[in-house]
Amino acid sequence: MMNEIEKKKRIKEQNRKAVKKYREKTVSFAVKYSAVDAEQGKRLKAYLANTGQSANAYIKNLIRHDLDSKGVEYPVNDGD
Repeated sequence: MMNEIEKKKRIKEQNRKAVKKYREKTVSFAVKYSAVDAEQGKRLKAYLANTGQSANAYIKNLIRHDLDSKGVEYPVNDGD
């Protein structure tokens, strides 16, 4: 029978594996505004607050519209 420490270790290992599996299925990008373009960052932050949008949803929408307008095709799904 497992003691509490062994149970916690097992749960921790299961969670670690689940997080790793999830991360392998995601694609991530980041945006960072430096001091030079901080005003643009503040402008975006204010716009998002005024419209109630998340930065993630707004940026994904911008990218989708931009790529669609340029006719960029979706990659062929090869089982990844």
